[in-house]
Amino acid sequence: MIGSQPRPESSQGGVVQAVIQNIINGTMMGCIYALITLGLSLIFGVMNIVNFAHGDFVMISMYFTFWASSLWAIETVATPLITFPFLFLFGILTYYLIIHKTLREKYVIQIAITVGLMTFLRAVAQLLWKASPRAISYSIVQGTFVIGNYTIMMSRFTSAVVSVAVIYLFSLFLNHTWQGRAIRAASDDLDAASLMGISYKWTYALAFGLGTAITAIAGGMLMTFQQVDPTMGLRFGLLSFCILALAGLGTTLGIIISGVIVGIAESLAMGMWDPRASSLVVYMIFILVLWLKPRGLFGRK
Repeated sequence: MIGSQPRPESSQGGVVQAVIQNIINGTMMGCIYALITLGLSLIFGVMNIVNFAHGDFVMISMYFTFWASSLWAIETVATPLITFPFLFLFGILTYYLIIHKTLREKYVIQIAITVGLMTFLRAVAQLLWKASPRAISYSIVQGTFVIGNYTIMMSRFTSAVVSVAVIYLFSLFLNHTWQGRAIRAASDDLDAASLMGISYKWTYALAFGLGTAITAIAGGMLMTFQQVDPTMGLRFGLLSFCILALAGLGTTLGIIISGVIVGIAESLAMGMWDPRASSLVVYMIFILVLWLKPRGLFGRK
């Protein structure tokens, strides 16, 4: 019947509402992606090391969050209080045992080392937690709330707020503390920083430790709304590389904006096109930026 046909106005309004809903979801996920990328940016920007194991640090952090939440009954959003210092010490140990020995080697050696570390972490995860996905059973931030016609997941909203807050606090650390200024000085000009009394070994270890420890916060937030398996480190690693290439080096605000761009692109592809095309859209953006602006949209070096 003619009267049963949907009116074009209502159909168009539904599409607009779906687009806005996906933009909201993508923005929240983009903030979490930006937090993950912050650690990668710190390590690469200071040490010029391409850490292919960075995504697997996130994966290990998520498993530690699962352990802390399920075995010790710690609230998921509070687990970074335990996992952050542990991942920081793990990063320091990794730097002195593995990374430090490759600083003066060729790129191919550094890539081989970090790829080997990536493979090792996946093997450890499969040995300890098996291949089956793991998820937490409860968190205080689970649930949703509604604003107008749009539904917001409390867990993603909380994760996005925490991610932006951590990035802001880290920016304050880099700009207003002696340790942070030492890291920035070593990143800009290592020889000049050494003449000013800054130990590159200590500074590099601190940068690698912090870059690793940041994944503990991201992993804790991610576990409030999704599960973890030993292979998902690849996804987070590739996403963080794409966001870093989009942002460029030297700006935390650029990382947030680039993370949001990638998150929205991924969400729109999944919700409005085909879930299988989400990675395609992200990598198309990645290739386009490398082609048009190799330094990234906001990079200062």
